[in-house]
Amino acid sequence: MIIGKEEILPGIFKFEFKVSSSFIAEAEPGRFIQLEVSHGPFPVTRRPFTISSTYGKSVEIIFEVVGRGTEVLAETDVGRSLRLLGPLGRGYLLNPGKWLLIGGGLGAAGFPGLTAKIDSGLLLLGAASRDKLLTIPGLETVAITEDGSSGRKGLITDLLGSVRWDSFSGIALCGPVPMMKAVFEMMPFPAQAITQVSAEARMGCGWGVCEGCSVPKAGGGFLKCCSDGPVFQAESIDWERCEGIH
Repeated sequence: MIIGKEEILPGIFKFEFKVSSSFIAEAEPGRFIQLEVSHGPFPVTRRPFTISSTYGKSVEIIFEVVGRGTEVLAETDVGRSLRLLGPLGRGYLLNPGKWLLIGGGLGAAGFPGLTAKIDSGLLLLGAASRDKLLTIPGLETVAITEDGSSGRKGLITDLLGSVRWDSFSGIALCGPVPMMKAVFEMMPFPAQAITQVSAEARMGCGWGVCEGCSVPKAGGGFLKCCSDGPVFQAESIDWERCEGIH
């Protein structure tokens, strides 16, 4: 059941769902749900959403209206019950020590739940503009936007030159594929080795049967975003083949 709904930025919504205690126990940072956004014939398949955070017996997701499926969800009122499948996939390996979080746009949607489980040292956020920039209160944050409407003007890669990479024992990276590829390639090798990426892909089933969410694997072959991920060691992905796959 939907117990909370808020448009936190233009076209970007936060929904809160009442769930069971067993769901909360398994909702590790980085895992996701498959949500049937309507009881009608459209959309045909469930939509995947990263678990943003959990509270007691509720779970939150953050999403942007980008098509008819998310539009239908955004129009759904509090009190409505929707069928939810999850938690699914593999989440983050929670290394001890300080973490660096790097998020592009809605890529930061899964960070609130992660920050509740780790020692967050620094958050780097990038977006096209201020109205697409997700923030997480209480964290040391450096923001950058392409139009300069918040923080520095430029791309998130422009922030990497001042990062003290050896200060962190874990790095979480999430955002559009070209952005993640660019960030990964600018990292020194020791930082690449401790970086985990949260990948996104279109998927039909959500548990490894349809193979519609394949991610190119370093060294050849493919990984399934839904069951092998969606969180991967960054070094396990073939970034050259991955760019252009969504």
